[in-house]
Amino acid sequence: MNFVTFIGSEFISSIGNGAYRVALNWTLVTRYGTVRALAIVQFLSLLFGAIVQMRSGALIDRYDGRRVLVVTNLVLAGIAGLLAFDVMMRPSAFSTGFALVFVVLIGAVIATVEPAFFSVVMRVRGKPDIDTANSWILGSYALSGIIGPVIGGVLIARHGFWLGFAADAVSFLGAAGLMALVGLNPPVFDDNAVKTDEHAPWRWTWRTATVRRIFTVEAFGNLVVTTFLIGIPFIAKDTDRAGGAIGLGIFYAAFYGGVFVSSALIPRVAQKLPRGVVAYVIPYAVVLGMLVTFYGHTWIFLLGGIFLAGFGLPGIDILTRAAILETVPEGLLGRITAVGSVVTTVSQLLAMVVVMMVNAFHSVWVIFAVAWLTVSTSLLFTRKTLPSGSAAF
Repeated sequence: MNFVTFIGSEFISSIGNGAYRVALNWTLVTRYGTVRALAIVQFLSLLFGAIVQMRSGALIDRYDGRRVLVVTNLVLAGIAGLLAFDVMMRPSAFSTGFALVFVVLIGAVIATVEPAFFSVVMRVRGKPDIDTANSWILGSYALSGIIGPVIGGVLIARHGFWLGFAADAVSFLGAAGLMALVGLNPPVFDDNAVKTDEHAPWRWTWRTATVRRIFTVEAFGNLVVTTFLIGIPFIAKDTDRAGGAIGLGIFYAAFYGGVFVSSALIPRVAQKLPRGVVAYVIPYAVVLGMLVTFYGHTWIFLLGGIFLAGFGLPGIDILTRAAILETVPEGLLGRITAVGSVVTTVSQLLAMVVVMMVNAFHSVWVIFAVAWLTVSTSLLFTRKTLPSGSAAF
């Protein structure tokens, strides 16, 4: 029951995040119409998030991760609620600068959620095996990614941007309530958990081949995926191909629909093939889906390509996350998870910087995609991808 409640908390907040994503991106696209504006806002949000993540790992290892998540969700509910109120009062003339402050605050606070959430996974009573647990979590996240954007698109089309932000605030309140009900196995406090200096997690990561290789391929993957997701609102804005906030919501739903279907299949595949082989082959399918999306000219190509791109991601996320959870000592779990979050965020920031400088996403995506496939191929043909232990990377 604890595990179901635990996943339910993330599920509810992710539905709100889907509505928020559509509201924010559609606001930026319709107001400014350039990929640079979209990239700048997302860059600032992630930048402050990366700063928070650098310190969040030690906080999570030292204190009850459940309490960290409850407090974080309550703070996020307040920030999103204030943003919704401001946009509701001034639907067509709300201050862009004022709204940007709220967006940056949400990005900074929410950066604590990921390392806290995945470090708590190992401590929840009644959990299934690691691959299945991660599959359930990612499947829940994907299902909310289908529902949230569609709800957001409908709300925005009928009632305006403010309701998309309000839905996010309500979802955070619900997530905080569910997380408060979750029970944990170990003691909620561990005053002896943090005894190393702040640089130790980074040194441990670099010296551990499995974790280093995983973070490397994920860093390249985030360069590609971030550039792809920046382009989706502009595809939706093109009236010849889709158009409208509801169309944008459907595109996001197709992406997470692929994630949802794949998350149910990956644990079975992982039992038959080496994890490293699966994780390093999947990028070919992801890139193919993105290629079809960018250069297809019909709804079948658009939705099929987006679905395929989402379908490939769990093959990397579930397997690599399981390998990390099995490799990292529990006393370092929060900090190493935070290291992975920082690596991910920095990769996303780099992608946005390049997009801002070029003011285009197609050419940037091609360069990053080629680099990702090159790295994955080089790692695929090494002995570490063969079963030599539970991690096998």
